Amino acid sequence: MARVIPKLICLTILLFSCAKGFAAKKVSVSDLRKNLRSQERILKKLNSRIISLEKNLSFKNKDYIEVLESKRRIENQIYKNAEKIEKYIEIVREEKAKVKNLLGSVVANSLNDEETSADLLTKKMMAKVLSKKILKLKSIEQVLELKQIRYKEIRDNFNGLEENERELLSLMSDLENQKKEYAAQYVSVEQKKSNLKVEISSLKSKIQYRKNKKKVSKKPLLVGYKFSSPIESYVGVEYGKKGINFKFRDRQPIKNTIKGKVSFIGSLSNYGNVIMIEHGNQTRSIYLGQLKSKVKKGQSVSAGEILGYTLVNNKSRELAKLYFEVRKKNIAQNTSLLMDDNFLAKNNLKNVNI
Repeated sequence: MARVIPKLICLTILLFSCAKGFAAKKVSVSDLRKNLRSQERILKKLNSRIISLEKNLSFKNKDYIEVLESKRRIENQIYKNAEKIEKYIEIVREEKAKVKNLLGSVVANSLNDEETSADLLTKKMMAKVLSKKILKLKSIEQVLELKQIRYKEIRDNFNGLEENERELLSLMSDLENQKKEYAAQYVSVEQKKSNLKVEISSLKSKIQYRKNKKKVSKKPLLVGYKFSSPIESYVGVEYGKKGINFKFRDRQPIKNTIKGKVSFIGSLSNYGNVIMIEHGNQTRSIYLGQLKSKVKKGQSVSAGEILGYTLVNNKSRELAKLYFEVRKKNIAQNTSLLMDDNFLAKNNLKNVNI
């Protein structure tokens, strides 16, 4: 335990120093990736220690089960036989006392001068029988006393097993607490790693957005609409040359951006479910990914109306994604340049300077 505490302290200091250094300056994608690799190394160390603790716990648990099994066997021996031996010793001692008294009486009466030789012979034979019985009772008493000593040793062994049980429980509790501490740190680092991935993706997306903006700065946009974000709660976005990937963790409604009519509902192999909305003027928006539709084909939908809900796999550590794309004459447009001011402000894209 004494060795583990310094390791925990060093690991905690390392985590804080990474976070402090990260926040101290404006970082590039390269800096973020370097920090990400550092978090991955910490995760690897934490995982190794957790596995080591789990193995140790497994061994101690086997020892604990063996102690409990030994206790169970000893308990059966003690409770089945110890009380019987006490009872039998008491019975033998009482019987021995009675026989001794009877022998003493026979010997005393044999001194009477009025008795005949036949009476004396009978009493002599009776005294011999009683003496043999006393010897036999003594032998039985000795055997019972030896068994009593043996069961006292068993009881002492049982007490030792109870002490072992308490020690093992205490040790297992310490190991569990260490495991919980490492697991909590693992979750914290895993969250930082996830946040770093999102930040890297966001920074790369801003760079891509700037490139896209430069390419079309001299060309008029074909689409005359401005689109809002299809979901409100997301932890990151990826701007491609065509559509936008929204990364999210929670189940939430997917909202229509501009009024139109549902033209298609279905699924695409390896991509997920899809909803298409026709907005007129040969313009359509597409929602693709982990979603469940709540509208029907041919249904008219207004801006802000719920089209469906995102789907989340709580067992997966990966972020869920929703792909949003705008098409004009069935040609994918640079969707990131068609988003409204609210989206640009929320994602710090109004004055992108990277």
